Amino acid sequence: MFSPTLVTLLLATAGAHAQYVGYQAYDPTQPVSDPPLPDPAPALDFAVQLDYGGNPTAGLPVKGSFLGVSIEMVLVEDIIGSNKSYVHPEFLNLMSNLKARGGTPVLRLGGNSQEIAYLVSETGTGAATIKEDIDGTRTKRLVYTQGVVEAMRTASDAVGIEWFVGQTMNQTNPPRLEFVELAEQLLGDKLKTIQLGNEPDLYPNKFRANDGTYTPQVYLEEVQSIIDAMKSDSKITSVNKIGGPSLCECVGSFKSPNNPLTDLDYLGKFHDYLNSIIVMHYPTDNCPTVADYRPTPQNFMNGLLTHTGQYSPVGFARRYDSLAATAAGASLPLVLLEFNTASCNGFLGVSDSFGASLWILDLALQLAASGFSNAMMHLGGQTSYYSPFLNPPENATDGSKWSVFPNMYTLLLMSEALGPSGNARVADLNANSGNDFTPGYVIYEDNKPARLVLMNYMTDSTGAHDYTANVQVQDGTAQVSVRYLAAKAATSKSGITYAGQGWGGYFESDGTLQGQQKTETVPCSGGQCAIKVPAPGVAVVFLTGDIFDASKTSIPTFNADGTTGGSNGAGGSSGSGGSGGTGSGGGNGTGAASRATAAATGVLAGVAALAMGVMVLA
Repeated sequence: MFSPTLVTLLLATAGAHAQYVGYQAYDPTQPVSDPPLPDPAPALDFAVQLDYGGNPTAGLPVKGSFLGVSIEMVLVEDIIGSNKSYVHPEFLNLMSNLKARGGTPVLRLGGNSQEIAYLVSETGTGAATIKEDIDGTRTKRLVYTQGVVEAMRTASDAVGIEWFVGQTMNQTNPPRLEFVELAEQLLGDKLKTIQLGNEPDLYPNKFRANDGTYTPQVYLEEVQSIIDAMKSDSKITSVNKIGGPSLCECVGSFKSPNNPLTDLDYLGKFHDYLNSIIVMHYPTDNCPTVADYRPTPQNFMNGLLTHTGQYSPVGFARRYDSLAATAAGASLPLVLLEFNTASCNGFLGVSDSFGASLWILDLALQLAASGFSNAMMHLGGQTSYYSPFLNPPENATDGSKWSVFPNMYTLLLMSEALGPSGNARVADLNANSGNDFTPGYVIYEDNKPARLVLMNYMTDSTGAHDYTANVQVQDGTAQVSVRYLAAKAATSKSGITYAGQGWGGYFESDGTLQGQQKTETVPCSGGQCAIKVPAPGVAVVFLTGDIFDASKTSIPTFNADGTTGGSNGAGGSSGSGGSGGTGSGGGNGTGAASRATAAATGVLAGVAALAMGVMVLA
């Protein structure tokens, strides 16, 4: 969730007298300890049986883009760009890595700030977005120009991104439809869904009078009025691309017996206009108004890193089992459009840790196994602890690059584990008799086991809590390939790698992976392969020969001067100095297939001026 106020933190570094002063996102402080090891320890050598029968019990087919990013709308210029010729190459490089592994990325632009967004012809400052005070109160409004939607289209032309966008609902008579009009005009077939309602059960606390007059019935009336307005708008033809109701189910007034989905016939009223059912949820929050019951960071970390515990992925998914069945019955995708470890910016030491990336991986796979079609991890900006990546703040020193945080590694792994086929089906293995600390998943292709994801939530630098999973394979399988998501500890904030590659530390990334891609070969004997999983860590096991090989794949890379290059994924990109290179479009990196294009311009001109980021928030 978006925090409307940027603040400066002054925090004492744990175990020392040094102090950190700066934005929360880059705080190296670690006040949290690794969770205690379970006593007794789980079995550390166990069998994993796989279903080769051709009719497995598993989730619906999902794409490699199942896990995406929800970008707070107020950050659109900082993260994406300001116009069709002005898109951040770091952002494109990050998305290019996902596309190479899992196909077309799916992102969401919206959040609380979509409700206060107003289109202007120009901001008067040269920026594409500005956040304004209104009458000196705490109320803010976001003004934006058409250029930000042009930048979204340029990004789509470059790396194929499809978009969830949000329709403003804080004004409904008449509604402000300008953003949807622009999205339809400029994004075209890259417009995936129009979100109608962003946590409407919280509107009385944010955008409406908190006097009991804003009810679920009023919300449904407003949805109908906006749909009617869209139908009457000659600039909008995507009235059947609506997603909702986007409840967080965190306040009583929208719960049973007044839940729009389960009690008030939301699907019956709007089925003809829907292309997805949307929910939004965080397992807990760090909001100042709920200090009495929010967890301490240490207790939260301890409870988070379990498969079925208090904040567990299994518990998260089970709350939606009935809705997943309803969505399937209505032939509509079920989408978790916004989530992360904790709302109100997350927790220092937890949301920005390797442990959080493990939890998000477990959750994403659990949701894929439970009938969801997409899940969007929220990116909240400089004052949030949980963002997957960020541009540097405006006061960063010259030479500062972007920062890539632990959660981004989960996106990379998920894209590769699910793959580009669009037919991956996920099942929880109930590994190690369902032990909380050693979850595992199988990914089926054509109903046959293709890949495994084996996780270890425990942290033990001695290796005493590493485990071995003896995986059953078909007779004749001589070996399997394994790649690891690795870090020293659950509390690690840096030094994280997937398959030996990483994005570096704070202010060190241009979005391309660095280091040589590493794949281990594990021999098999007697129909079993012994897979070691470190504490902590994740092993991705490729049971067939179908494995993404960066050294044999031309991954388009984007440079500060607008040129593109081809990367072999093995330690940097050709042309990374801005002189071009051989891209997927051929020639010197100006080929149409590899170049960021929009309409007839076909050029990312002027990106150099923004390569270091554009922070317009004050």
